[in-house]
Amino acid sequence: MLILRFGVALAGVGYIIYALNWNDTVDADGVLHQGVINTIKSADWKLLVVSFLMVGLIYPIFSTRWWMLMRVRGMHCSWGKAFRLAMVGCFFNFCMPGSTGGDFVKGYYAAKGSNRKTDAIISVIVDRILGLLGLFIVAGVTGLTLLSDPRVRYITGIIWLCGLGGVIGASIYFSGRLRQMLRLDSIIAKLPGGGLLSKIDQAAVAYRGHVGALFIGLGMSTTLHLILVTATVTAGLALGIEQPLGLMFNVIPVLYLGAAVPISYQGLGVMEAIGEQLLVNPPLCTFNQLVGILMLSRLFQLFYSLLGALFLLKGDIHLHPAVDEKLEEKPSTEAQVDQTA
Repeated sequence: MLILRFGVALAGVGYIIYALNWNDTVDADGVLHQGVINTIKSADWKLLVVSFLMVGLIYPIFSTRWWMLMRVRGMHCSWGKAFRLAMVGCFFNFCMPGSTGGDFVKGYYAAKGSNRKTDAIISVIVDRILGLLGLFIVAGVTGLTLLSDPRVRYITGIIWLCGLGGVIGASIYFSGRLRQMLRLDSIIAKLPGGGLLSKIDQAAVAYRGHVGALFIGLGMSTTLHLILVTATVTAGLALGIEQPLGLMFNVIPVLYLGAAVPISYQGLGVMEAIGEQLLVNPPLCTFNQLVGILMLSRLFQLFYSLLGALFLLKGDIHLHPAVDEKLEEKPSTEAQVDQTA
């Protein structure tokens, strides 16, 4: 599987290099098309700075979202510890396929030393689901403003159908009455590894009692993804993209959804291939400009994620060091009791 992901990433890089026009070209109609070099040189650097600063706003928001999801389930830690581990997870997103690899690291350290390991891991999963839902909302709502465009109408229709399916599925899953009618608990228990699956199921269903927190988390997700998409659109404007803003706000979240699929590093090649079909339409948007905004988005996020690398080098990224110490002290305490006896 790892070889396949490397292959997809290499194929994506090869595709990008092949499709890019590095130097200016003139088509048959005598129209000049800027190459990559001049596209970057002619960029509006003030807008790029604004885009860069906007990206930095998303990290405190999604750290707060995860911190809140843990607290409502009685897993208490300081906001600073949650922020440090969230940033470490962001750093690992650039070391593992897709843009979700850091969730494994977050889940591991959130569970380590905790007496509620399943709940800790589920908090990471719920956090990720809320993040994806935020992308769907941004894409779906902005798409409603440009339904006259066939591409937007098609994308928006798929998004709302997926959203409707998700709402129906979640309603069935979290409904106590429907679960009892479908005997969902007994079905899960009979599956291979049913004991573990039942624990995971119970930890997930427990969020049914925290609907308010889930809606607040969804609001945070929508806000941070709106900021991220706006930052990407701003970078596109800096590079001279002239596509309608409604189309860009509809398509770019779809590109980020493509990056979340763990088949390539940071969606390399995947995002570009999707964007070429949905956004590229010279002279409004060239492939060079598309690659430019996606690379800038990755670079901006990588820069902020390096803070996670510093936290990792410094150490102390566990959420439950006190529990670790108690677990280490317990055997020695028992030994002292035995000696006294």
